[in-house]
Amino acid sequence: MSTPDPGEIWRLLNEARFEDASEAKVAALERAVEAADAVGDPALINYALNGLVDAYEFSRDSTRILVPFARMLRNFDSQPEHFDAYLTRSLYWTFKWIVDKMIEQPDVPLESIEHWLSEMRRRYAEAGYSEHAPCTYEMQLAFHIGDYDRVAAAIEALGEAEEDEMSDCAACQYSTLATIVFYAEDDSADAAMEMLEPVLAGDYSCAHEPHYALALSLLPLVELGRADEARGNHLRGYTMVKGKEDMVTMVTLHVEFCALTGNEARAVEILADHARFYDLDLGVRDRQRLMEVTVLTCRRLAALGHGDAVLRGPGGRDWTAAELLDWAENERKLIVARFDARNGNDHHSTLSTCVIDSTPYEKLVHLGLKEIPRREPAAPPVQAPVAGPDLDQAIDAAYSAYDDCSFDTWKAWLRVGSIADSLGIELIAEHRAEIAHAEAAEATEPAVILDGLARASELFRVAGQPGRALVADAFTLVQHAKTAPDTVPDGARRIDETAQNLKAEGLIDDRSFHTGRVLALRAECFAAEADLDAFRAHLYERITAIDAELFPFGEARWALIRRCELIALRAHLETDTEIKTDTLRGGVGLARTSGSGWALARADADLADQIAFTGDFAKALDITREGLAALGDEPSHNLAAKLHLQAAEFTMRAGEHAATYDHALQASVHCDAAAMTVPGAVARHLMGIALVEQNRRAEAVPLLEAALADLPDTELWRVCNVRFHLAESYDQLDDTRTAVEHGLSVLALVDAAGADYLANLRADALFLTGELLEKLGEHDHAFEVYTRAVEATDALGEYTAWARVSRARVWLLRTIAGDAAFGEGLQTMAQIAARLQSVRGEREAEERVREAARFELGETYRQHAQLTFQFLESQAGEAGLRREEAEPVLDLQRRALAVFRDGTLLLERASLTAHQTMWLLTELDDAAGAISVGEDALSWLDGPDLADARQGFEQHVNDLRQSGA
Repeated sequence: MSTPDPGEIWRLLNEARFEDASEAKVAALERAVEAADAVGDPALINYALNGLVDAYEFSRDSTRILVPFARMLRNFDSQPEHFDAYLTRSLYWTFKWIVDKMIEQPDVPLESIEHWLSEMRRRYAEAGYSEHAPCTYEMQLAFHIGDYDRVAAAIEALGEAEEDEMSDCAACQYSTLATIVFYAEDDSADAAMEMLEPVLAGDYSCAHEPHYALALSLLPLVELGRADEARGNHLRGYTMVKGKEDMVTMVTLHVEFCALTGNEARAVEILADHARFYDLDLGVRDRQRLMEVTVLTCRRLAALGHGDAVLRGPGGRDWTAAELLDWAENERKLIVARFDARNGNDHHSTLSTCVIDSTPYEKLVHLGLKEIPRREPAAPPVQAPVAGPDLDQAIDAAYSAYDDCSFDTWKAWLRVGSIADSLGIELIAEHRAEIAHAEAAEATEPAVILDGLARASELFRVAGQPGRALVADAFTLVQHAKTAPDTVPDGARRIDETAQNLKAEGLIDDRSFHTGRVLALRAECFAAEADLDAFRAHLYERITAIDAELFPFGEARWALIRRCELIALRAHLETDTEIKTDTLRGGVGLARTSGSGWALARADADLADQIAFTGDFAKALDITREGLAALGDEPSHNLAAKLHLQAAEFTMRAGEHAATYDHALQASVHCDAAAMTVPGAVARHLMGIALVEQNRRAEAVPLLEAALADLPDTELWRVCNVRFHLAESYDQLDDTRTAVEHGLSVLALVDAAGADYLANLRADALFLTGELLEKLGEHDHAFEVYTRAVEATDALGEYTAWARVSRARVWLLRTIAGDAAFGEGLQTMAQIAARLQSVRGEREAEERVREAARFELGETYRQHAQLTFQFLESQAGEAGLRREEAEPVLDLQRRALAVFRDGTLLLERASLTAHQTMWLLTELDDAAGAISVGEDALSWLDGPDLADARQGFEQHVNDLRQSGA
């Protein structure tokens, strides 16, 4: 077999330095070591070993560095002449990694770790390094084995030692200390956050920071009541570590946070994202952490009644939460037992047990992502002991809530059931019927609702309450209006006939009589939606008749609430906008009279929709806010979701992005609680947009992806808008390939739809996707997309976008075709300028449009000058461009500057153009001309807010004068 080519090995080693961490990189460097051994060049071998050590450190199992490092150290001791300054420094630096990896490997005896720590201290001293790094790793060893006195001593010594080039980076130092403080001390969240703040603020960073700091900050922030920050750090931080095999610790911290803050669904999602980790040869400590958070998550699922939930687990197959819990717990116990045996105490297993036994925080941290429905009693838990009088009081309270038409009626009856169960008392049929009806009202699954209503109807009849049974049947009919509308007309007729018969026999009270008929009428309206015109007159007549029957009951709350419902139905049938608005206003007034908060909230929601339809979003927002205030602390999830969604839409139109985010977040929570999938996706879409507008794209990505997963094809505009924002966001997060996939998906969807209302979105997507393809180097495809974008923006009359994409196409053509593209490019720049001049000159155009055209005109002149200079320079050949030959370029730059100054000063572009003119004149050996341009700039930079720009020109002019002297 031939000897490998040393040059090829050196090339591989050099390229590997710039590759992301991966097992492919590890494998390549393992082969490089083998090849270097075959060559036999000591320096090459050492460099290959050093590269492998680095690859192992940032891999799924970083403890693998022990073997190549030991070999490298032997080479250093035996043949130091083959270690240059770079390799020598790397060797000393890696000592820290070695001690750290030994701590994480339970098969390495403590005596060996102490020996290597001592060896590190000795060698550092001999090389002239301080005690700072050795103290850091002594602190970590002491923390690992639970010797907190030694931890304190190491921290004190660390403070006395001088930092040097072997010290960990500042970001890692802060995070390490924060970790030890938070987990070793009680009530230390404040201190931990104080240490993490410089890293979170971006003052310090490294390969693993702020990734680790963001993950570590989550639980301290929750303990400090700073839920908003915790939410943001999770959304931003998880995006940074997702899927990375060298960041298992960070991933598990995100899972732990989710499992303890009411985000069990998110914890399951993260575990699913990393299910392959179960089958990887992870480092032992990383594997332990993965098992801990798996156990914790599965325990939370069981506590919520979801022990049968399916999770992706080891072997690439699905496991129930209960099965995965047993498997992970067994794995965890085996690992911590190894550490305890090595360490000679149970400190390690005790800390691990604390993790899996952690109690969820009382206050949930809503992320805006889908939450698991809680199969917990809707009624407050019964506090033992209870007695017969407690049950009597609860029954009285439930009847009182019913009489008051309170929204708490259902919870009151559920509490009756809880107390009765606690006492072992069999309730009478009437009470059991009320509880069954309450269970149906609090349920979200259609089958559960229908089952509860059927039981309620049967029990009410057994109890001799046919009127209340009729109401339960009417609620059932409302459910059928959604699923079986064809059955509703006959059902409504039966409800009305039964009500009339019961009334004639004196077997139904007025409230049940009218409630059943109003509900049946509501079901008919919903069922007739597909052909409302055919039934409008008939339904309107019946609404009027029932409302007249209710009028004599005056201000009885139940009657007023029923009349509010009739008003809403009447407005639904109305086709005249003004009449519809006046009708809904009347409903709000009637709801206020009723004194029912939930009735007022429902009326406000309907009126807000109508007012928004007329374009008065500010007024609509005021109405929505009244509705939210009326709901109080125990709102209907459906109604609260609607109101918060309305508020989110209205605040977004007003540019109040923080308020949009807050309302959309609340909407998502209520949507999840009510199992409203599509409205929940809309809420997450609005949250994502609000974050994008605040330039918080890393936080926006998971919300937008969650929205995309639940949006149906019928929400085409929203799907395309989500993908467009994902394309922009992924590009800004340096994942341009994923960005392109979303951009191309938008184009495929809008082109297939061919809908006019998507034309603006299509034009924007074409421009964005062209830019992304160009960034990836797919120039031919990008050019084709740019060409389509030019046509699309031109057809829309969007001159700003048209000018920008036209210029982008010119420059890309220059890249593709080289000098042959100059002719078309120069002609296109002139055409862009001519059209923009025309737009700018249209006095009847909006000032906003003319001002946008001014900016684009100046920018076109500036870029036209750049292109012209390149063309003239290519024509000049080796002799170079003379001053007089560059006049066309200078003329275009003067035009650009004049445009930028014609009106409100466009400071950035005017300054850039003036500086570029000075640089060009200097290159053309016309220093005097350059100075003149600079002095002219100083004449129009005379305001106090222009001091920085003025200073830049003064410096530029002074440099020119000094170089000329």
